Amino acid sequence: MKRDTDFSDLFDDDFEVTYEDGWEDVSALSRRRRGPGSHTDYYEEDDAYENHKNSMYADDPRPSRRRNRRGVPLAAPIRKGGRVLSRAAAALIRCLTAVLILATTAYVTYTFWRASTPYGDIMESIRTRRISMTLAAYVCIAVIFLLFEFIALLWSMTRVRVRDESGSWKEDAGRGLFSFVLVFASSYLAFLFYRFLPESPEILFGLKGSLEVFGSMHNVLFGLCAAGVISCLVRKYFSH
Repeated sequence: MKRDTDFSDLFDDDFEVTYEDGWEDVSALSRRRRGPGSHTDYYEEDDAYENHKNSMYADDPRPSRRRNRRGVPLAAPIRKGGRVLSRAAAALIRCLTAVLILATTAYVTYTFWRASTPYGDIMESIRTRRISMTLAAYVCIAVIFLLFEFIALLWSMTRVRVRDESGSWKEDAGRGLFSFVLVFASSYLAFLFYRFLPESPEILFGLKGSLEVFGSMHNVLFGLCAAGVISCLVRKYFSH
């Protein structure tokens, strides 16, 4: 009986255990606050332990770093591949515009050459280095057209420089669209008005013949120029 009394003197009702890391016995605290015999002591102890464990994992940044490292290597090549594909598509469409300008130039030049017989022999004039006024007026329109198309070809291959606060870069602005519109419009106008020019003197005869030949091509030029306009619009609005 004496031994039982000694243990009861050492461990009374207010006995509590304190750990070195600062974790206080939750059950003892709950008993002091709610009184003995409460049925919620064990649940409150479990909740406190879970909250403490969650706060420890929340302070550890290593899981988020691992997730970030898994996502970055896959996203970067996809973005790079998208940029490369976009630039390749833009270059291809820009080349298509140039091809259409060259096709228009070749068609008009061939038609002028084939229809030049009534106005003079071009090859004979080159060989003798002598040209009549009629043939000179006829060839003049063709030379003006060729010069315009050469400038349009060079212009269509250029890009505009864009600047903002982050830097500067070059964008395709769809240059060359005006050349297609002007070629078709001038061909159709030549078809409408060439008949109003007189056939004399010789220079007007050659000029009228040149406008008649150029105007006769407006149906074919409509298809070529429409395709050229579409290619320029795609370059301007959809290939950035």
